[in-house]
Amino acid sequence: MPNNEFGDFQTPLELATRIATLLDAAGYSRVLEPTCGRGTFLSAVAAPDQDRIGVEVQPSHAAAAATFGTILQRNVFTLSLGTDLPWTSDGPLLVVGNPPWVTSADLSRFGSANVPVKTNDRGLRGLEARTGSANFDVAEYIWIKLIRELAPQEPTIALLCKTQVARNVLAHCAELDLPVSGGRLYPVDSMRWFGANVDAGLFVLDVRPGAASYTCAVYESLGSGPTGRRFGMVDGRLVADVDGYAATRAADGRCPFVWRQGIKHDATQVMELVSVSGAPHTKAGDPVDVEEEFLFPLVKSTDLFRGRTASAAKWMVVPQRSLSSPVSFSLAPKLWTYLSTHASVLDGRKSSIYRKRPRFCVFGVGDYSFAPYKVAISGMHKTPQFRLVSPLDGRPVVFDDTCYFLSFDDLATASVVCAILRSSPARTLIESLVFWDSKRPVTKKLLQRIDILVLAGLLDRDRLLDDAAALGSCARSDLSRALLTLAGGRDHAGSTQPSPTGG
Repeated sequence: MPNNEFGDFQTPLELATRIATLLDAAGYSRVLEPTCGRGTFLSAVAAPDQDRIGVEVQPSHAAAAATFGTILQRNVFTLSLGTDLPWTSDGPLLVVGNPPWVTSADLSRFGSANVPVKTNDRGLRGLEARTGSANFDVAEYIWIKLIRELAPQEPTIALLCKTQVARNVLAHCAELDLPVSGGRLYPVDSMRWFGANVDAGLFVLDVRPGAASYTCAVYESLGSGPTGRRFGMVDGRLVADVDGYAATRAADGRCPFVWRQGIKHDATQVMELVSVSGAPHTKAGDPVDVEEEFLFPLVKSTDLFRGRTASAAKWMVVPQRSLSSPVSFSLAPKLWTYLSTHASVLDGRKSSIYRKRPRFCVFGVGDYSFAPYKVAISGMHKTPQFRLVSPLDGRPVVFDDTCYFLSFDDLATASVVCAILRSSPARTLIESLVFWDSKRPVTKKLLQRIDILVLAGLLDRDRLLDDAAALGSCARSDLSRALLTLAGGRDHAGSTQPSPTGG
């Protein structure tokens, strides 16, 4: 198990040896392991007449590593890497290792003194906020420190880190105009090697003067070739697939409609009901008797992803039509009685969004929640699946807060928009923007960037109308009018949203 104070995941020798072979480490005159632990990498890369230096803050680890090179028992955060390392030779420099898998907030909770310097005296503009009061990953700081301080020596830097760290580092390098190129990311099985359920890999950058490149080739694994995909910076934005983005970047703009998130209630056992013999019950099996006007068919993220939208197997209790409307006993006595029975759960919700709002309130509710037609997507799944959702049993469908949706008053417009979002160019654009290892890969911010009007212009009109007809069973003339209205501008009277906005 790791030493949590130091984010200490000691690298197994087998993995370090594989990495040393991949990097041809024996061909470097000098090798630096900046947080060397017990010196596993120094041991794995050892070659005759090679100048090897490790930096380690923990005395016991430093003593164990001394067998494999010159070890400085120092805090790497305060060490001047350009002047404090006692090299005895010149020549090509490889920096290799496994920096801490820990954040600044973790270190603060542990009361650790092993923290980065929280000043901006080296001009790290892109890290100023991260090394101040904000939380950041310690490995990001180490990466930027290595690049800046060792740049005159033109090192190749290869460190194990979380894939999110690799992306952040590349973005920082672009922001700071650091001279890096040759980015490669080799995924590793972090559960196998470290018992950690996190996406991680070996991230490699060459630090060289001249034209910088802020893209990174993604490989299948340490032992396999490239996937053909590159992530990196394009026009100041980090994208997941540089080449895919180039083909569809014209549609990266502003959606003419407002994407909404499903209803947030933080009380699944009270607000979400299941069907027992066609009647609503709590998940504990208790029957629920509330006014029908407050019960709505519920579709959750997995239902959306699997296409289970044609029948009402779940319901949600929605006590409000807007954020400010109170729940009233006089207007809904059965609803009030039911909610009062579960008051301990509802009143005990921790989120600050419920404070200073009506009792038993929910969040993320408005006229858009009750529109008859919606185009929706799960925010949790790794493949984008847009679904057209129509009323069930005469009632508009609602979603929980793991889903995102557009709302419409007319089926034709909803069908056309859904067909556009399900098209190949839309999928290419989304795939180029999304990092699927994120906890919630699809977000409102991402969806709001998809310019549906531009995408529509990239599609064959007849094929689009055919696809829309298959989704919504609308007359082709209605679909043609809806498409014409969409193509005519960004204001669409058929939407329940009064005026489209970005965001």
